[in-house]
Amino acid sequence: MKKIYIIDDDRNIVESMRIVLEAHGYTVEAQYDETNVVANLVTHKPDAVILDVMFPQDPGAGFEMARAIRKDERTAKIPLLMLSAINEKGVYAGTFSNKDRDESWLPVDKFIEKPLRPQQLLQLVAAALKGSPRAKA
Repeated sequence: MKKIYIIDDDRNIVESMRIVLEAHGYTVEAQYDETNVVANLVTHKPDAVILDVMFPQDPGAGFEMARAIRKDERTAKIPLLMLSAINEKGVYAGTFSNKDRDESWLPVDKFIEKPLRPQQLLQLVAAALKGSPRAKA
């Protein structure tokens, strides 16, 4: 059974994703803040991570967490999906999409905008688990 680790401050979003994922055979663990992310991933050993961008104390915390996850050799190969309503909320000038992914600034496997349909979530997680170059490395 594959384990998905969700990092998002919105408990309703986490629970919605948990219901969908668990109904399709995944194990789900979550945290609701940006503290000790790398240490928590090392402890929980997920097969993939879904990460939000904006947190109450820091609207860009997700970017920093993604970089920290990629910098640590113990977590660098975990498929990382960044899920956010950042474009909808207009916090940053311009918009973000998969074209903005890169190894230094936005080192994620996929950038996904909220809201997310259940079937889309399942497809993205399955693709990340199956096709991530990091997962195969």
